[in-house]
Amino acid sequence: MKNRKKIFSSLLATMMLFCSVSAAAASPNEEVFPNDSTVPEGFKVIKEYDTTDESNKVDMQVAGRSFNPENEINTNNFSTSQSINSTEEVDYDILTNETYIYRDLQNIETGEVLTQFKTDMVVEADPFHWTGGNKNSDNTVKLTITLYYHSQTKNRFIYNGLDKAYYRYDKGTNWNINNAIPSGTNSCQLTQIGPGIDTKAKKQISNCSQNGGAIDFGKTFLATAPSSWIDVQDGGLASEVGIKVQAGFLNQSNNNKVFNYGWDLKIRGQSPI
Repeated sequence: MKNRKKIFSSLLATMMLFCSVSAAAASPNEEVFPNDSTVPEGFKVIKEYDTTDESNKVDMQVAGRSFNPENEINTNNFSTSQSINSTEEVDYDILTNETYIYRDLQNIETGEVLTQFKTDMVVEADPFHWTGGNKNSDNTVKLTITLYYHSQTKNRFIYNGLDKAYYRYDKGTNWNINNAIPSGTNSCQLTQIGPGIDTKAKKQISNCSQNGGAIDFGKTFLATAPSSWIDVQDGGLASEVGIKVQAGFLNQSNNNKVFNYGWDLKIRGQSPI
């Protein structure tokens, strides 16, 4: 009986030590992304792809474009209360727009397979023309968006659904007091609109704006699509699947100028016009 107690005590001590080590390993000092919640309910991962391997890149490019929040028709989540004037001209350069196969998922009950994709977009903006007519990348504001979505086929049609997105703003390498600082809103909106896989028209919009509205350069924000959303037809009439974000940047050398950095990254279907 004494030997059994000794063995039990040793096992208990070992388990407690393992748990403490695991907890410490799970809490590094560096920034940690939230747990992955991109697997749709009722599905399991059956294959992972290397998204740094060029052979896994696909031609399914997701389109990115700038927008002015003041001119948007549906801007429920975007503030237009800025009392200072926007800059009249902004130069944008899309540095990266790549889509890769990310994972294969299987419906646990039916065996149906979904394919998940990952799109990386990096866009650089030169809002205040610091160097006159010559662009200087040291003084730009860079926006990075990583979008995760999935596709499935039903009755010969392809349907898309959002999973999650990360986005981040970075300042140039030669930033000084005369450069722009974040000002006003930090807005985010997920959109999934179009003919649904359930044959009903869908208009699914989620506000993913950050609490307080402020942004920090170099901080990554997460936007997760609601699990209740219904996939919509790829190429469908007025289909939109993706994210749009907006942040304001104040020109410290001219307080009457603000740069409204509005950008969306979406899979778009047929135009209703």
